[in-house]
Amino acid sequence: MYPANLLNKTKAAVFGAAASVTMLAGGMVMAQSDVNIALMYSVGPESGWDKVVEEALDRVGADNKHGLNVSYDSKDAVYGEEAETVMNLLAKSGKYDIIISATAHSDQIKNLQGKYPDTMFVSLGSGNYNTGPNHYLLYGRVHEAAYLLGMLGAGMSETGVLGAVGSFPADDINDQLNAYKAGAQAVNPDAKVKISFIESWYDPQLAIEATYAQNAAGADVVYQLAGEVYEACRDRGILCFGLFQDTNSMAPDVVLSGTELIWDPAVEWVLDEWVKAKSDGGSFNGNTEPVWFGLADGGSDISPYHDLADKVPADLKDQIEQAKADIIAGTLEVPLVLDVPASD
Repeated sequence: MYPANLLNKTKAAVFGAAASVTMLAGGMVMAQSDVNIALMYSVGPESGWDKVVEEALDRVGADNKHGLNVSYDSKDAVYGEEAETVMNLLAKSGKYDIIISATAHSDQIKNLQGKYPDTMFVSLGSGNYNTGPNHYLLYGRVHEAAYLLGMLGAGMSETGVLGAVGSFPADDINDQLNAYKAGAQAVNPDAKVKISFIESWYDPQLAIEATYAQNAAGADVVYQLAGEVYEACRDRGILCFGLFQDTNSMAPDVVLSGTELIWDPAVEWVLDEWVKAKSDGGSFNGNTEPVWFGLADGGSDISPYHDLADKVPADLKDQIEQAKADIIAGTLEVPLVLDVPASD
């Protein structure tokens, strides 16, 4: 009998019909064509991080590039001993081929991966480490997109002061903040960036309070990384940048752009690794260094300007588009700086 939290947010997207044997590219043969995934939230679908993982699973499953029938069930966010209990039940059920944790559950996976060697465990984001051959690590890095937002923010700011509301000083938050500041100073060497950490992965109210404080310190463009700050931005008449997804529809009058985290290449990589392990006598070969896919790989981007496009000067648009093209071409490298950024 599963606990209620395994059942109360179940959603599945199934593509194609089941088959007993699948012939894959290169002549590899698999004994199954159904891949069942359990996705464990970090917060829930209200969080952009979790939402974009679901959207990528939907798209990759629908594309069916691997000749697999991909289905997934979403599970409530749990931590500590409860997370280990839930993951143990998921693996023990035999229903799931892959368990994806959208947060730091490596301590729990360490106690489970040897017990369930035929289950593929996948960890997303910082704070994780490899625990065995059937454990895979992925980062969702959007620092290159954050660099472009810094350029945009500096070009749009009237005060020369930008804001950024972070969650925790984790390395996949720090990389964005450092890149954001570098992009701002590429446009305006004198630009300053006010940085706040609210010590929560998702808390809109704390993020709003931090936004008010940053605006009081001069920031007239704010990058939100910890919860929607649109109410505060509208109240103060300043611009906002969203995180991980296009959030313009939430506040089209103040959300100018934002980072977009596109997990599709990461999900495809996971399925590739699963196929390798399950085909022709292969085995799991979990990575110790996290894999991530950048802007050139289709792993990130910035959101469209939508109805605010006319407010962005044409030369600034051109400058950002050129920087984006240079990143994709490899002629502009956005440094991956993981140090905790200092607020100006």
